[in-house]
Amino acid sequence: MDDFEQLANRVNDTDLQWWPFLFLRPEPHCKLSRARVFALAALYGVFGGMLANALLSLTGHSRGVHLAVLPAAAPMVLFVTFRWTSAWAWNRRADRLAPTPYAQKPRDAG
Repeated sequence: MDDFEQLANRVNDTDLQWWPFLFLRPEPHCKLSRARVFALAALYGVFGGMLANALLSLTGHSRGVHLAVLPAAAPMVLFVTFRWTSAWAWNRRADRLAPTPYAQKPRDAG
C-alpha cells in the first residue's frame, strides 16, 4: 500500500493533474474532503461525459444513448474512483503531515 500511496501522491502533486482547478487543491497536510472530491468529480465528470457524447455522435454510435446519461453518470463514477484512490492516498499522507497539538505539561504539585 505504501508504494501505491507514493505513486498516487506523486501524480496528485503535479499541477497538470489539477488543471484548470488548481484552486481546489488543498495543502499536503490538509485532508481532501468528500465535498472537494465531489466538486472535482462533478467538474471533470460533466465535461468528460459531454466529450464522450460528442465522440459517440461523431462515430455514429450515439443511438440509444440519451444526451444526459453520460454527463450524469461520469461524475458518480469519478467520485467513487477519486475517493478510493487519489483522496485515500492524499488523506493518508495528510494524516502523517498534520501538525500535532502540543502535549500538555503536567502541572506542578507545589
